Amino acid sequence: MSFTAQSKTIEEVRSAFIYQLSKFIEFAKPIDKGVQFCFFNDESGPALSLMNRKELLSHNKEIVVNIIKNFSNVTELNLNCNIIYVDDKSFSAVDAQWLSKIDNNIVVIGETVNFLELGGLAALIKEGNKIKLYINRAKLSESQTKIGSRLLALAKFFPE
Repeated sequence: MSFTAQSKTIEEVRSAFIYQLSKFIEFAKPIDKGVQFCFFNDESGPALSLMNRKELLSHNKEIVVNIIKNFSNVTELNLNCNIIYVDDKSFSAVDAQWLSKIDNNIVVIGETVNFLELGGLAALIKEGNKIKLYINRAKLSESQTKIGSRLLALAKFFPE
């Protein structure tokens, strides 16, 4: 299925969002080995739609999907991720202290306003039958990555 086709599930929509977001981000970290997407769940969620999609490119580099099994290994995350996606099933293992240990050159995306309150940079929040991109203003000002103005124009900001 192409990401230009109408997505059927909320997870497919989130997958497309994450992929498209990566194109509008200027990463502070080198992406020589591809843009590294890190997920904690490979059984369901956005990782499933992105895995094994070698034809997808971001910044003319392949996307690499990493499944991380150990939340507490922040060093591994900081070394191997450009984007970390925390789905609702994994959210209970995340707290503000954990988020503060993630390097400011990594984009951390969740699914709820609570995730933004804890210090996440972005969230893909379901509102009715749509997904909205929210950006945490404070975290954006601390971030070493640059988010393109076209993407920022589409986002809602937290706090509003």
